Amino acid sequence: MSVTDELVSGEIERMLLEARRLVESAVDRHRNEGRLLTALEPDEGTETAEQVVDSATCSLIVVLSGHHGEETAPLVAALGRAAARGVEVRLLARLALLEDRLFLERLDKYAPGVQVRLAGAALQDMVLADGLVGVMWSRASGPSREALVMRAPTLLRHLRTLFAASWSGSAPLADRRRLSGRTLGEAARRILLALSSGRTDEVAARELGMSVRTYRRNVAEITRELGAISRFQAGVRAAELGLLAPLPAARPQRAAG
Repeated sequence: MSVTDELVSGEIERMLLEARRLVESAVDRHRNEGRLLTALEPDEGTETAEQVVDSATCSLIVVLSGHHGEETAPLVAALGRAAARGVEVRLLARLALLEDRLFLERLDKYAPGVQVRLAGAALQDMVLADGLVGVMWSRASGPSREALVMRAPTLLRHLRTLFAASWSGSAPLADRRRLSGRTLGEAARRILLALSSGRTDEVAARELGMSVRTYRRNVAEITRELGAISRFQAGVRAAELGLLAPLPAARPQRAAG
């Protein structure tokens, strides 16, 4: 993983850990104030989140970890309805969403007006409506994981601030989808990793087994497709789009017997 990728992922991870700390702190402070924080029964989380989405009049913030696709899938239609009535809907999801073809099809069919961005860091499932009410799920897996309804103004304000920072460091789903197979391929990933490592063109080209001219041409083409105006910006965009995942380690070859 490149330095740029580590910084982006590390910052988002830090903010999400802070969000969880805020929730735990708020639970301790308001344990006896059920109106501000209310624990839900295990099977009430998704239904309550849909109600929160339907209650929004101005803005919706939605974060999906990607680990509970079937549980959160019913939210997609509700998000689409909200966007259709003029609510600004922003959905931040893990890069793993790209592998969930069914979920992407639901987004295209039922929620085309929703803004979707992708992040490489671990995310905390939650829904926030108009800055007034929200639902957050625990990170535990399984059908019985807990959810919490939040109405504490300070907590909601902090979560919105953390979301804004995470959103600005993420990449639009539409940008990732526009990339060609060439830029998404292994050869392009090797070039991007070499580029982000700070190697000189001569060293990178030699390691990749190509001429310096060919290497530079590939760098220029990838930079252009990423919509970047410099090599540095191309590295940042590649990190945001999840294109700098480490290459799989080579398997050791068995000695001839």
